[in-house]
Amino acid sequence: MSDDALIALAQHRFGQADREGATHEDCRQLRDIFPALLQRLREKVELTRDLVSIEYVDLRDPKDWERLAAAANKNEPDDQLQLALTHL
Repeated sequence: MSDDALIALAQHRFGQADREGATHEDCRQLRDIFPALLQRLREKVELTRDLVSIEYVDLRDPKDWERLAAAANKNEPDDQLQLALTHL
């Protein structure tokens, strides 16, 4: 089942269980789909866990300042447009 189909089914089952006059069967159907949702979420988390890594920088630490300054002063080409704020 695709992610979109699983989400749509879960949303439908949630709507059925959350409505006025919902039955025990509605709640059971919602509960039955929950393990599949959790498994899919686990898979997505594992796939994306290492895509973004935020580096901790303590601005009170002089070594972190030096490291940031060294990285900023590197003149490696990065194919990015450069903007110079100089008077013409």
